[in-house]
Amino acid sequence: MDKLIEIANQAIADYGFRQVALWSPEDAVERWDLSPAEEAVLTGVVHEALAALPVPVEPADIPAEQARIAGLIKAALG
Repeated sequence: MDKLIEIANQAIADYGFRQVALWSPEDAVERWDLSPAEEAVLTGVVHEALAALPVPVEPADIPAEQARIAGLIKAALG
């Protein structure tokens, strides 16, 4: 779960990385050695949440978005 939260946090803060997480999730799965359950959350819940974010996420909003999406990940994997 921590690896998935790390990916989401980076994707929220870095729009270029967000594009990789959204459209080439297999790269993140391989690089972070995600489990099948984590991969499903990345391509499902996390994908939807990242796709809905504004471009860019305002710096002041990054911590709140990171906490929100981490909560979604924890709920999905809980």
